[in-house]
Amino acid sequence: MAILVLKRTLSRTAETVFALLVGLALSAIIIVIHGYNVLDTYYWLFYGGFIYYNAILDALAFATPLMLTGTAFAVASLAGLFNIGVEGQTYMGAIGAIFAGALLVTRFEALRPLALLLALLFSIILGALWALGPAVLKVYFGVHEVISSIMFNWMSFYISMYLVSAGPLVDPNRPEKSLTVIKEARFSVIYSILTTSIYLAAIVVLLTYFLLWHTRLGFEIRICGVNPDAARYAGINVKKTGLLAFVISGALAGLAGGLIVTGRPPKWAIHGTLGDVVNMGFDGIGVALIGSNHPLAIIFSSILIGGLRNGSRLLEPYVKMSSELSRAIIGLIILVIALPELYRYISKYLRGRSA
Repeated sequence: MAILVLKRTLSRTAETVFALLVGLALSAIIIVIHGYNVLDTYYWLFYGGFIYYNAILDALAFATPLMLTGTAFAVASLAGLFNIGVEGQTYMGAIGAIFAGALLVTRFEALRPLALLLALLFSIILGALWALGPAVLKVYFGVHEVISSIMFNWMSFYISMYLVSAGPLVDPNRPEKSLTVIKEARFSVIYSILTTSIYLAAIVVLLTYFLLWHTRLGFEIRICGVNPDAARYAGINVKKTGLLAFVISGALAGLAGGLIVTGRPPKWAIHGTLGDVVNMGFDGIGVALIGSNHPLAIIFSSILIGGLRNGSRLLEPYVKMSSELSRAIIGLIILVIALPELYRYISKYLRGRSA
């Protein structure tokens, strides 16, 4: 058994490395077409993401919320559900953290010592509640979760943008951003933008792994994802299990949003355009696919994507590449790396439809 697991791990690792090389090759074509030097571009990309000490720490900071959004998608995916709503659930988690960590605790001073706990709790609750809508529509009304989740993403985007740019959560002194969470609602800074929130993210991912592979609920979630008919014959309540998986997924995404607020200095807030949160959920889907929906592998894939995201910040000042082009290049690399697992996912879905 151990040998089979090792072979599968090595095979998936080799597959990821090969896909990364293909992604870099395709991106190189785009770089050349736009008149940039490929070697110079990749030097600064990897130097800024993985080589020097400060870059590694910053990459870990970028990876922190991605660990959770990736794990959030994986939980739903293992239950046979495609939670593209991770993006919107992350928005709501950030809103929950700002509400509790900036507004609630300043209105009720007695709550200040509990500010961080409350901020995280509200982020988890709002993320879970926002996931409950698409989950109920899927489980009880047969509405496809992709369609409903996309609708919920747009609703959460505009609700969140209103709250932090024109609503009660806007900073009256700096209207371009949200309220800043108080000191008691912040994680300790390790270095630069990296905080101790990474420890919490890693612990939550490990606990999710334990839940999925070492508990009855986790077994039921995975069985429902592999074969829901067999799960029904085995006496598993497929609707209840799917609902729980989706809500757990939303809670993890919400926590990711909370950590973006409480664990990202020096702002300790989010911009009115939601630029700090936008694409964290979608990137998490890529992280999960690269990690084959396994929480332990997701830790490493999130660091890979976090490093690429961090390294891309150096392309504008040192290569004079526009931020739009650098984001497109990173997006292409992520897409190519995720394609093998995405292909397996789609093939499995189509086989289920034809059965």
